[in-house]
Amino acid sequence: MSTATLDAAASAATAPTRAGRGHAHWQQGVAHVHQRDWIGATRAFRRAVRAEPADALYWINLANAYRHAGDPARAVVAAEQALALDAAQPVALRLLGEALAALHRYADAVAAFERLEAAGTHEPDAMLQHAAMLQALRRPKESIDVLMRASAIEPSMLQLHAMMATAFRDMAMQKEAVECLKTVLALDPGNLQALAHLSYEKRHLCDWDGLEEDVTRIEQMLATTPAGMARQTSSFSLLSLPLDPALQLAAARAEAMASTVGARELPPLSAAERAARSDPEKHRPRIGMLSFDFHEHPVAQLIVEMIERFDRRRFEVRLYSTGRDDGSAIRQRLVAAADGFVDLRGLSDTQAAERIRADGVDLLIDLQGHTRGHRNAILARRPAPLQVAYLGYPGSTGAPYIDYLVGDPLVTPVQLAHLYSEKLAQMPVTFQPNGRWRPVPDAAQPMSRADAGLPEDAFVLCAFNHTYKILPEAFDTWCSVMREEPRAVLWLKETNGQLHDHVRAEAEARGVSGERIVFAKSVSYAEHFSRLALADLFVDTWPYNAHTTAADALWAGVPVVTLHGNGFASRVAASVLNAAGMAELALASVEDYRLAIQALMREPGLLAGYREHLVTRRMELPLFDSELYTQEFETLLTRMWQRWVAGLPAEHLLAS
Repeated sequence: MSTATLDAAASAATAPTRAGRGHAHWQQGVAHVHQRDWIGATRAFRRAVRAEPADALYWINLANAYRHAGDPARAVVAAEQALALDAAQPVALRLLGEALAALHRYADAVAAFERLEAAGTHEPDAMLQHAAMLQALRRPKESIDVLMRASAIEPSMLQLHAMMATAFRDMAMQKEAVECLKTVLALDPGNLQALAHLSYEKRHLCDWDGLEEDVTRIEQMLATTPAGMARQTSSFSLLSLPLDPALQLAAARAEAMASTVGARELPPLSAAERAARSDPEKHRPRIGMLSFDFHEHPVAQLIVEMIERFDRRRFEVRLYSTGRDDGSAIRQRLVAAADGFVDLRGLSDTQAAERIRADGVDLLIDLQGHTRGHRNAILARRPAPLQVAYLGYPGSTGAPYIDYLVGDPLVTPVQLAHLYSEKLAQMPVTFQPNGRWRPVPDAAQPMSRADAGLPEDAFVLCAFNHTYKILPEAFDTWCSVMREEPRAVLWLKETNGQLHDHVRAEAEARGVSGERIVFAKSVSYAEHFSRLALADLFVDTWPYNAHTTAADALWAGVPVVTLHGNGFASRVAASVLNAAGMAELALASVEDYRLAIQALMREPGLLAGYREHLVTRRMELPLFDSELYTQEFETLLTRMWQRWVAGLPAEHLLAS
């Protein structure tokens, strides 16, 4: 039942055979519905239920009107009233599920959709919503079960196959995800989002068959997308493709619009509110950070020390979480470090924005961008005077509701400002927060290479990036140096169990035995650093570099060689190396990148010098100095805030 069909069902269901006291009010409500005046409809239907509170069908109309009026919390109440009167009413159950989904109450929404199916109603689009809620709860196998039932009814639904791909991906079944996305493209060859996802899932497998053709098609689709058009582009998955950064910006703009359709800005601050916030003697700026990832996640790991070190005499820091509570130590540290920790689950986007506004947040920092789990529709409502993109998404958001993007002179040089919709706010050394929280590899009881499945006498080239970042040009280069150095092995992260054959076949095709590819399985966080220290050299990917992974390698004492381009994602490792005092290991051409790897392989003293630099100076390198970083970040936020207080628009804030 589509939205239009659901509207029709709600209205048709209320045509009573005998006019009661609420009938005239219902007729008025229906007239408002026909005019798409949902506020007027809610008022009329409220009068109808007051006149006849025992009529479930009037409650259904009220729930539907609240749904359209953007008030899912009241829609839930009205739908529950209808169900109290008629427990198996299918339209009420459908409305309840949709309203709970809008409130991000995923488990409750699943229960409503289960009741709908149990009552004998099997509507494919409702079943897709049911499956989406299961996916949000990280229950992909159950999601597939629901989708298979929907497929038996309506097998040609595009969204069904796209969601099936997402579920298979969450189960690390990339091959199955690829087949589902091929089905989407067979049904809709011009589906840019599906093509982007198809390329992304194939790259998880290091399956590069047809990659150039896919890139060409994506470029053509983006180039012909009209400016200002809302379009789901899967912009995150495009960051790891060799696309013109201008096209990356176009993709982000289209997605920013598509993900916030219907979002209306909150009223601007009153003159009195603005005056109160502008008084530096009485007002301490309130920082809000919004993220889905305040749990065991690289973003949480990177920012926790900074949040703990914020100068509370100058700032108040509140965290707004839209993701799960995993009960982890990092979650507990974040809760303890913040001046306020607010769980926004269970709130609609409008309610969440209103909560942030009511809390008096001055600078709202988004840690998500276009990554999975984002709530960009909260930001589109403009709950804070200044809104800042930071850390979570390595590129421009393309969003008109984001004022600044935090970078540094290397990742966001001002000469590339035209590639960003935001104003650039540069940290002086690196944008990436770190700290000294990582486990130090145990020199007294080091892990052995045998324990890690590595040959004892090998030269280990480590490439622990996610495999979707590996493109043929990088793999060509690695195999080139491996052909010249018979002792070399390539150590890859096993991101899924289906990639081995592809990778080994690609190596064999380049004259390198597949046996020289070693896969690293997941281990505990502490073991990860002891194992990582076994590598001789970390070789980076492009155009999407190692980010947190590069800092991990440097902390473990492993030098990193990278290649930088023009996009944010392709310049991060250069920024990290600069903060570690090793800027010369960030190269500008593939040939220089190859020669740098060869030099470090052939000159043991040179490599040992870099390793000694990292190990002996680990605790003093700017990259890991969270106290200095926090002070610099506070200074940057102060510069943003002072411009707002002075009534000035956002402008590029360059590092001095």
